[in-house]
Amino acid sequence: MRASVPDSAFSPTTLRAAAFGFAVFFALVVTLGFIPALNGGMDHVAMKASGEHMMMGLYMIGAADDVTHGLTAVMFLAAGLASARASRLALTAFGWYYATDAAIYLVTGVIQHRAPVSNVLLNLPHVVLSATMLWLAYRSRPEVVAKAGAASAAAAA
Repeated sequence: MRASVPDSAFSPTTLRAAAFGFAVFFALVVTLGFIPALNGGMDHVAMKASGEHMMMGLYMIGAADDVTHGLTAVMFLAAGLASARASRLALTAFGWYYATDAAIYLVTGVIQHRAPVSNVLLNLPHVVLSATMLWLAYRSRPEVVAKAGAASAAAAA
């Protein structure tokens, strides 16, 4: 039987609001990619060439990035509409996805001998986003952690 004590420091409303917030954020990221004044090289809008562009002159964004960010927005919206549990699942899944993405590109930057500061700044958005998602998903209430610790100690004795 499932315990009635919540296992999160965040209320169900907070988790769902976070999912909605990330849905809006990722939808905005995709939308910003289609505003010519903010992007260099708009081949992706006309579906020409490689489809890559420099978002705000900072980040190279391609069609795969647009699809990934768009699907992330849709999934967070669906999770936020469904439940707090679905929201936590989305925060966990996408938190690990973007953390892995950041780690891969940080390592790639080192292998390609990119300047360390440039490499970190390039990957900073995914590092911050993934850390925030995972913090929201995994942060537990102190009393729940204490109760679990006491139960573990009693079981070990």
